[in-house]
Amino acid sequence: VVDATSSLDYWYFAPNQAREAYSDVRVRQALAYGIDRDAITQAAKFGNATVNQTAIPESSAWYVEYAPYAYDPEKARSLLEEAGVSELTLDLIVTTQYPESVTAGQFIQANVADIGITVDVRVLEWATWLDEEGSGNFDVFLLGWLGNLDPDDFYYNQHRSDAWANFQKYSNPEVDELLDAARVEADEAARKALYDDAAKMIVDDAS
Repeated sequence: VVDATSSLDYWYFAPNQAREAYSDVRVRQALAYGIDRDAITQAAKFGNATVNQTAIPESSAWYVEYAPYAYDPEKARSLLEEAGVSELTLDLIVTTQYPESVTAGQFIQANVADIGITVDVRVLEWATWLDEEGSGNFDVFLLGWLGNLDPDDFYYNQHRSDAWANFQKYSNPEVDELLDAARVEADEAARKALYDDAAKMIVDDAS
């Protein structure tokens, strides 16, 4: 019998908030509205993935259902106009180490062309990709995060201010407080509530 079951990894793209255009939450939200997750999932993962807007998947007991973004190019264009951004060219780094990231990047390139953003997809060897990510030499990176079990694995290092894997330079003091508190909370229900709140803020901030 051959079967398939969900893994606990997630794939995401993250705008570099150290760069001026992407420090504006409206630009990041425009990107979130400007991509067709269902089409990307089908093309990059052959349908063997579940669309999600938080880091923790539905198969985990720590999952929270929260998905405010739909594929809405008109909404995306409106947010860009509100932010005063036009004719934006975006440097997206992907890697041959994970061919699905290349496919997803090409779909994102096509999607956001509809909202007036030009994407240059830079396809890099793995070592070069890591160097570029680590040095902040990108507008957006696209990759996955593997080996997660505890909710801390999904969020702390990627979204806590100044954490080692927060390469997109996301910073929200309220999220920091929630993630710090959740790390030492012994009551499981209370801990989940903290992560739920943090997850929703991270999604709203389009980190």
